[in-house]
Amino acid sequence: MQILVIGGSRFVGPALIKLLLDRKDSVIVLNRGTRSIPGTRQLIADRNDADAVETAVASAGTFDAVIDLSCYNASQADIAWRSCATRTKRWIHLSTVAVYADLDCVPDETAPTGSAPVWGEYGVRKSEADDFLLSQTGPPLTILRPPYLYGPGNHIDRETFIWKRALRGRPVLIPGNGEAIVQFLHIEDLASAFVTVLDHVADGSRIYNVAGDEQVSLKDYVQRLAAICGASDTGLPVGATDAGYDARDYFPFGGHPCRLQTSLIKDELHWKPHYTFQEGFAQTYATYDPKTLRECPLNLTVEDKILERLT
Repeated sequence: MQILVIGGSRFVGPALIKLLLDRKDSVIVLNRGTRSIPGTRQLIADRNDADAVETAVASAGTFDAVIDLSCYNASQADIAWRSCATRTKRWIHLSTVAVYADLDCVPDETAPTGSAPVWGEYGVRKSEADDFLLSQTGPPLTILRPPYLYGPGNHIDRETFIWKRALRGRPVLIPGNGEAIVQFLHIEDLASAFVTVLDHVADGSRIYNVAGDEQVSLKDYVQRLAAICGASDTGLPVGATDAGYDARDYFPFGGHPCRLQTSLIKDELHWKPHYTFQEGFAQTYATYDPKTLRECPLNLTVEDKILERLT
């Protein structure tokens, strides 16, 4: 297959592109060209510049699929669609759990979207991008909606945030009572979901939630990651003592639920995650140097202020 990947240079892209190249697919990448991606042909354009995208894509011929990894709003979706939809047999779009509006339920693909306030502008804009694509007529569309992603090379300080503190023996402050339930997906499992979609005959528009099987509380997340790096559990729920601070000021993500129903992709496409929670995070930790994690600089200003309130 000839695949156009929009984005592709940071976290999701390398995992997906490696899998596509291992399959002997021909991969063309459209991005700003800030990083070289071996094995691919790179088209250089800012995706917010409609003329630049059109010019870049016009030189690349046609595609068996477009996979958009970096669309964050309806304007970006519109530009990409206008430039590429007539040149491809199908479209696969990376969305997010943050488009769902109700945090009190475990959403399936029919749940209301529009996002919840805790996700801020990110969730609203991602939801608008989904809505735009679903309103279009053109190649068959598949949307994938994952929860929190993790794995080797994660540019977001999530799992490493915990390990940096646990390895020092520092308290890991946990929002609220630590009982919020969250779910994760290993980056290689997301890549395998994309490939599973590619290999399935497309028929109209489809949406699939995609996640690892296990759901854990924030307290369990911290405890299990500490054990993986051989450290004691230093997790400390802060309750209301974080007043005046956002959870993301002292924790890798918010103190709200983040979970999904994933039966549809398993039933229809027979996809399932390769990694369990334990296996995936252990594999991820093995790619880091514990000494580097233990000694890297940290900004602990907010954490220390909250700790003062707790003592």
